[in-house]
Amino acid sequence: MSSASTSNSDFTYQTRTTERLELPKVLSRLESLCACELGRARARKLSPSNQNEIARAALNLTSQAKIFVQKSRFPPFGGLSDVSESLKVASIGATLESKTLLSVGRAIEGARRLRETLFSVSDEIADNFDDLFDIAERIVPRKDLEKAITEAIDDNGEIKDDASLDLLRARRNIRSTQTQIQTRLRGMLSDNRITPHLQDAFVTVRDGRYCLPVKAESRGSVPGIVHDRSSSGNAFFIEPQAVVDLNNRLRELAGEERQAIDDILRTISGLVGGAFEDLRPSIEAAGDLDFIFAKAQFSLELDGLEPLLRDEVHGCFLKAARHPLVRNCVANDIKIGAESAATERGDFDVLMLTGPNTGGKTIVLKTLGLLCLMTACGLHIPVENESWIALPGQIHVDIGDEQSIEQNLSTFSGHLKNIVGILRDVKANDLVLFDEIGAGTDPDEGAALAKAVLRSLSRKGAHVLATTHYGELKQFALSAGRFENASVEFDPKTLSPTYRLRIGVPGASNALDIAARLDMPPDIVARARKYLGRERVDAEAATQQLEATQRQLSEQTDAASRERESLEKLRRDYEARIQRVEQEREREIERARRDAKQIVETATQEANAALRELRSASQGTRSENKGTEAARGRLRTLKEKVDAFGANSTKNEAKAVEAESETPIPQKMRESAAPRVVDSFKVGQIVKLKTLDREGEIIKIENNRAEVRIGAMKIEVKFADLEIVERDKVRGVAAIQARKAWMVPPEINLIGMDTVSGIEEVEKYLDDALLAGMKEVRIVHGRGSGALRTAVHRFLKSNRAVNEFELAPQNEGGEGATTVKLG
Repeated sequence: MSSASTSNSDFTYQTRTTERLELPKVLSRLESLCACELGRARARKLSPSNQNEIARAALNLTSQAKIFVQKSRFPPFGGLSDVSESLKVASIGATLESKTLLSVGRAIEGARRLRETLFSVSDEIADNFDDLFDIAERIVPRKDLEKAITEAIDDNGEIKDDASLDLLRARRNIRSTQTQIQTRLRGMLSDNRITPHLQDAFVTVRDGRYCLPVKAESRGSVPGIVHDRSSSGNAFFIEPQAVVDLNNRLRELAGEERQAIDDILRTISGLVGGAFEDLRPSIEAAGDLDFIFAKAQFSLELDGLEPLLRDEVHGCFLKAARHPLVRNCVANDIKIGAESAATERGDFDVLMLTGPNTGGKTIVLKTLGLLCLMTACGLHIPVENESWIALPGQIHVDIGDEQSIEQNLSTFSGHLKNIVGILRDVKANDLVLFDEIGAGTDPDEGAALAKAVLRSLSRKGAHVLATTHYGELKQFALSAGRFENASVEFDPKTLSPTYRLRIGVPGASNALDIAARLDMPPDIVARARKYLGRERVDAEAATQQLEATQRQLSEQTDAASRERESLEKLRRDYEARIQRVEQEREREIERARRDAKQIVETATQEANAALRELRSASQGTRSENKGTEAARGRLRTLKEKVDAFGANSTKNEAKAVEAESETPIPQKMRESAAPRVVDSFKVGQIVKLKTLDREGEIIKIENNRAEVRIGAMKIEVKFADLEIVERDKVRGVAAIQARKAWMVPPEINLIGMDTVSGIEEVEKYLDDALLAGMKEVRIVHGRGSGALRTAVHRFLKSNRAVNEFELAPQNEGGEGATTVKLG
């Protein structure tokens, strides 16, 4: 019977097809990956759809979940269970048991936590999960119900004492009454008048009543009510008259306890039933998400991906396809159908697959069919990028016994009946899979019948993959339009299959070659070749030669591909290194720009102060001329420091480039990454440094770089960082910038500051002095009460950078100042 004849729907694939292609085994694995019964139920009910829109939506959800796991984490599904029936029961006013309510509470909490996890992803990646968010939106948080349940029911499903005042009161009274009963009975156990009549010295409970085990022969010696007799008949369990009233009271209290518990359960069940419209979609959404993330986990397990679903063409191309149920399966490219919409019928619609037994032909056949079914289920498949599928309308199979891929247990008549059904039901763009078409009868008749069947299917527009051993079908595929040969590779050196699929190359039988290599007598092999016929021998030899050539070309192609991938990786590595170097260079320039701006601003202030001191000193007495010399000395020191800063800063960029990688960057890549040299700059030109936003004069040009003087500072930069300043903007620049310089002042004045502020200023000042390379500084703290001086000295003692310090000489401030020598 045709697989199509069992169809119950035009939008899915037949059960017989899915079973023969082993889809249930795949779904069983998927079910095992689900975290709760909600997801497992969906996995069991999953069926493939031949509608691209449905399959595409399911595939998209799987992809979103996989990306979520890769970029964030696997969401929690703890506490989730299928409480749908319990919710329905509560919605009609029935009361739920405490353990059932506990399950409901945990499911509500689990769904809420699941929602919170999904919505907790960062904004940078949130756009990847729109469809997942739509499902999570259906989960309605109900913390009020969570609280009501957890406050009343403990983790074991028991009602807590403080769930209500009535219950608390009843249980307190029960414990008090039980204590009274046990106290009286223990007293009787130690009463010498009673103990001789007891079978054992313990208290037991029968029918909720506290009793003592009394010897059968002493039954009348202990007044009370008999509730039971031991299995041996040697003892009666008697409730002593002394505790009858207390036992009665205990029974009344137990009734009050049950009533209080019933009231609690009824109240909470009512809350759950009233929230049915919120809880039902929440639980369903949680189950959907469990199922979707199980598909994502399955994709990660298979190293699978989402194939491109195409509407404009027919057939498929599966790159490096692997059977999901076969360990260490060899990956093969499988193609059938059209390459583009412009192709009216496709490159080939019928693929004849030949090769040795146990060579992997049936695995290829099942891989094609199963991966189509998995795609139709919204599952990722084990292929590589560039794979695409146009879902077939139906998949028809004739593969023999679905329980084995190596045995063929069907009779020829059974196969023939199945083929008749396929021919009757097949439509354009259906996929038909034949394992050993035409087998089980006379080879000539079987081959002739197979050719006629395949030709008919091709004319109907179906896509066919058929395995065969018939050499006549190989020849037929060479001459028939829209047919193509393929084979599973056989290594004649090792006499074993490689399981690699070769499209375009028919497979040789290799039977005689194998016989010869296995020490079959040469005369027998020669006679067999003679019986085979010259044309057949030549054809087999040509096929073997073609197969060897194809294998050699494939090896060369693989080697070239590996080399290309290696070069591409090297190129990406170098580009990444160049990018890192450029980023580091930009960071160095930015740091230098900030430092230079601060230096120039400070230098301007200090230089102006020194010039003012010079002007003031030049108008004073002879003794004040010493101040003039000191000021001039500070200006000289200032210039030296600025020059030193400029010289050091020019080296930063080159050092950053070379330090980035132990592997030198190739010269061509270095040149392509660097800006073009501009030859319009000349010594003496006034230019603007873009990164510093300062103007200066070019004083030297060497190695495509310029040395620029900005006041007292010299900086070496690339031409790309320079901009020529027009002549009318240059006037006065040199005069202004000549006054700009930088230095850390030789002393700091703390007079007027409190001790806290003073110490902060001293700490900052010493840091600056150390960075400037100064060996000696002066701190003016004044005399006053001496508190500030004491605090400064205490700080200097604890500072590792200070070698020594002492009060200044009397002519330089005495106790009002301290001289500090730095290490």
